[in-house]
Amino acid sequence: MARKFRNIYVAATSQHVGKTTSTLGLVSSFMNRGYSVGYCKPVGQKFLNVQNLRVDKDTVLFADLINFNIVPELHSPVLLGPGATEMYLDNPDTFKLPEMILSAAASLESVNEINVFEGTGHPGVGSVANLSNARVAKILNAGVVMIVEGGIGSTIDMLNMTTSLFREEKVPIIGVIINKVIPEKKEKVIYYVGKWLGQQNLPLLGVLPYEKTLAYPVIKTVSKPFPGLLHTTPIMPTTEWRVFWPDRSSI
Repeated sequence: MARKFRNIYVAATSQHVGKTTSTLGLVSSFMNRGYSVGYCKPVGQKFLNVQNLRVDKDTVLFADLINFNIVPELHSPVLLGPGATEMYLDNPDTFKLPEMILSAAASLESVNEINVFEGTGHPGVGSVANLSNARVAKILNAGVVMIVEGGIGSTIDMLNMTTSLFREEKVPIIGVIINKVIPEKKEKVIYYVGKWLGQQNLPLLGVLPYEKTLAYPVIKTVSKPFPGLLHTTPIMPTTEWRVFWPDRSSI
């Protein structure tokens, strides 16, 4: 099965604006429409060791969604972990990073109709190794979906600044998704940001509301640093969560 559609690269104006969540939504939406979808985090920073495999942490989420066996060379080809930047700057010619990304893309394109590549941090991340988000998108010949946090003035400012890297690399931007929009300001955001986007010939693909409950910490995340077991104790009408340590009291 050969690729039918152009590669998609999901970028964001900065960290923690919803890039991974939006990518999950896009991948899930394509899958629900019957397409075979491939995923790759071409450049990662924070990694996990899964079954003796070192991969970007976001790759694990998508392996569960798409149901694929993680192959680092395909799904997380480049990791810029601690010390990587110094190693690259000392001997840049010894690292074939673009080739690693292209190899991963070629393999995914040969078996999937749509391939979604998730960016890292803000658009400039990776520049030290000549792998900024814009540069990677160009290497992949991908169209970019830009994720930005909701607002009006600040949103337009961030979009104007961060899209400049992609314009410099002559990478097409498919459109913009505005995330974390205060529901009461939705119509104003759509009108004014949409008006500015229209002047830039950038489509507004969607607007997602801010949901404060999604900002709450997940119990699994809270309990992770502690060497204990997580138990639930039903207490009507809610459920009480406690973390237990061996030979220690619960909290």
